Amino acid sequence: MHPTPVVPEQDAWLLAHSSAHLRPGEVLYGALPVKLDPLVPDRIPKRCRRPKPEAEEKARFKGWGRIFLPVAAVMWVCSLPAGLLERGAHHTWHGIRRVFRGRVWEGGWDSAAGWFVVTTRTGADDILGHDEYRLALARTDQRLLLLSHPALPDREAAQLLGEVPRGRFALRPEPHPARHTYRVDIAFPDGSWLALEAAEREQVPQLSGLLSAR
Repeated sequence: MHPTPVVPEQDAWLLAHSSAHLRPGEVLYGALPVKLDPLVPDRIPKRCRRPKPEAEEKARFKGWGRIFLPVAAVMWVCSLPAGLLERGAHHTWHGIRRVFRGRVWEGGWDSAAGWFVVTTRTGADDILGHDEYRLALARTDQRLLLLSHPALPDREAAQLLGEVPRGRFALRPEPHPARHTYRVDIAFPDGSWLALEAAEREQVPQLSGLLSAR
């Protein structure tokens, strides 16, 4: 572990959770809670979705649970109109905000930035229900770790969602609009990039430092 790893005082639990995923001899530089920019797409194309056979098997109705299938079907049908209305309002609001906010990622789903979004949105292979809006990044001397952000860190361990090797990511050199005070952009060698959002404004310099550290 680095002598003075960068971790917010209120998120000191990230030290232990991040250290659990280190390789022998790997040095932890710091860890921070982050989010994807609010306007990064939240609908993953079907071809990009990660299959989760283990999680789907756990969620499948078995034995006596099959008697609840008709009830579940009726509930799904009844909730469908409300879900469509909510989704329509969601996209309308996002479309309006996007006009004023500008681009928050570039490269498409087959780029490194696309992989980052898919990995964050999808979660671990054995979990269907994943809070895609909670994420933590841990920087080491070898890689950048994408970790889940458990709601109760003292009861649930942060899971390793993915990783980016050292030298395959950097702080985006082009500045983003100054009015986006919580924003930090990560860039990749293929030219793709992605806007991240720090949990607090005071953590923006820390997040920038972790992404640009050598």
